[in-house]
Amino acid sequence: MKEPELNLPTYPFVLFGIPVVIGLIVHFFWNSSFLPDIVAIGVGAPLFSLGVVLGLWSVYTMVSQGEHPEPGRGTNQIIANGPFRFSRNPSYVALVLTTIGVGIGINSIPVLIGVPVGFAVLALWVVPAEERYLSAVLQDPYAAYCAKVRRWV
Repeated sequence: MKEPELNLPTYPFVLFGIPVVIGLIVHFFWNSSFLPDIVAIGVGAPLFSLGVVLGLWSVYTMVSQGEHPEPGRGTNQIIANGPFRFSRNPSYVALVLTTIGVGIGINSIPVLIGVPVGFAVLALWVVPAEERYLSAVLQDPYAAYCAKVRRWV
């Protein structure tokens, strides 16, 4: 029997980042400020920080369980502790929080427009492919985990 494969053209973070980077490029040519700078930094910095902490917690949890945090590498177990108790995709939640924090912090509408586009790529293409792979590899234990833990938050 053929081993299940996760066939994505590149890393999920790259796929998410393309529309955000396009928004960042547009930002440099179009001043789209929508908040006073102090408010933008005051709202953006905590969101960015929360995303970084969640991302680091996700990586730490995976590594401490003997799994590699790199997307696309095979896995042989379900991690259901740390942030994985609350979300099946805490690294992606962290990515979204971090980039929203950056978009608000630099006061950029184009960056903030890129975030839901990048999220749509994750939600409609990447996560379903990962879930098909995990269902094929981990089968019933993964189904039980999915029944207990939400996909996002």
